[in-house]
Amino acid sequence: MKKKILSLLLALVMALSLVPPSVLAAPDDLGQAHVIVENTTFTKPVDGKAPAWTGTLVDTWVKLTEDSTAMSCVTEALDAKGYTHTGTTYISEINGLSAGDGGAASGWMGTLNDWFTNVGFNDIKAGDKLFAGDTI
Repeated sequence: MKKKILSLLLALVMALSLVPPSVLAAPDDLGQAHVIVENTTFTKPVDGKAPAWTGTLVDTWVKLTEDSTAMSCVTEALDAKGYTHTGTTYISEINGLSAGDGGAASGWMGTLNDWFTNVGFNDIKAGDKLFAGDTI
């Protein structure tokens, strides 16, 4: 009897070892992304207009879900800290600092893991191009 139970238990363990861990994980447990929002370029007045803020405004971690995009992570991080922002596909203002404030060609730029992306932040989706531990 003991040998039968041990054999069945061993067979179960072997069968479970063939299942990829991703199948056993909860579908919404995708880890966290690191979000940093900073102004390091428009730090002095331009044409008499001073920046609304400089330096790092947000440095936090955001939980990734199946619906997360780089854009949703940035807006979630800003919302969590109580900062204002406008734009859904392109951020045109963050906490009083708007695109164009630093000159005619100024605006917000984004990186993923210190690289400028060749797609919009809405196109950087969790599980596709955005993964746990990434920095936006």
